[in-house]
Amino acid sequence: MLYLFHAFCLLDIFCKKKETKIILILSGNYRWRKLTVRTDNSESETAYPSVSQNSWPYQRYGHTVVEYNGKAYLWGGRNDEFGACSKMYCFDPEAVTWSVVPSEGEAPPARDGHSAVVVDDLMFMFGGFEEDSQRFSQETFAYNFKQRKWYELKTTGELPQWRDFHTACVINKKMYIFGGRSDLHGAFHSSRDYYSDVLKVLNLKTGRWEDPKVTGDCPCGRRSHSACKFFFFLKIYRVRNNKMYIFGGYLGTENRHLNELHEFDPATSCWRRLKPFGTGPSPRRRQCVVVVGERVFLFGGTMPSNSKKMDPVHSGLCDLSDLHVLDYAPTLKDLAANAVIKNRLNERFSDLIPDDLK
Repeated sequence: MLYLFHAFCLLDIFCKKKETKIILILSGNYRWRKLTVRTDNSESETAYPSVSQNSWPYQRYGHTVVEYNGKAYLWGGRNDEFGACSKMYCFDPEAVTWSVVPSEGEAPPARDGHSAVVVDDLMFMFGGFEEDSQRFSQETFAYNFKQRKWYELKTTGELPQWRDFHTACVINKKMYIFGGRSDLHGAFHSSRDYYSDVLKVLNLKTGRWEDPKVTGDCPCGRRSHSACKFFFFLKIYRVRNNKMYIFGGYLGTENRHLNELHEFDPATSCWRRLKPFGTGPSPRRRQCVVVVGERVFLFGGTMPSNSKKMDPVHSGLCDLSDLHVLDYAPTLKDLAANAVIKNRLNERFSDLIPDDLK
């Protein structure tokens, strides 16, 4: 099962302190279901425990969500009225409850547009845009889940540029940072945006930043894209895969939304552009991506709107609610379902097609 945290969209622009909704999708049959978590004051009947309103994260963007021991941990993010948040929230899918996680130590300043990954009992957080100082960050922090304590990492090597809305992936105890928005003049905004296409790697064992010499079809710089690590072993072909994948994003210097899929192999330091079979997602940014088994699920995002009636406050963008699945080992049933959709057979032969293929 996948959990979608409905955090913030253009339609919510005037309702900024609404609670974060949770929507569940069953990865086997692609059916959506909204989870109802009532407040203490709710009189509606529900099978779920009550949760204090103060334990809910308000709607936001630029936050991160990671999984640790079967629970989801949300940190950071902001909205335009209440600014950035520095609380850690935990969602328990078994109890269907939110809670605020107490923490101590050197907590990072409130921010949005950072990245977060989990290795063993630690969450590593990098970059973002700091609310109080109004600056891009290039620092790395670690949160110890067992100790409930923050640490600022003292790294060595050449630091990455200050940035926000980049991506991070962990492969073999190394954190791979790609893309994001920077400024040509340093940590503060000067309206001179810069989009780096340089891959930076933090060795989490040594704390040293590395600069791999990459080859191949490198992706251009971008922000608000998606990245994921994909690992699987196909017994029939005796093939192992432990690579990083980059999709979509926005290149502000060219005002261009992207929908290319790139693969990076840490073993060879080589980039490769992929062209999967089937109809892929449209150019977009701010989408979310998660890997389940041998499938990559991509949901939503924003893209330019062709509507002439678009409100100027929306910056000419529209929200997306489509779901795409990239399957690395499709079954015959999956291929049949794809053929049904592509040829619209469900409309012509509805009575003959099994329900799970419609």
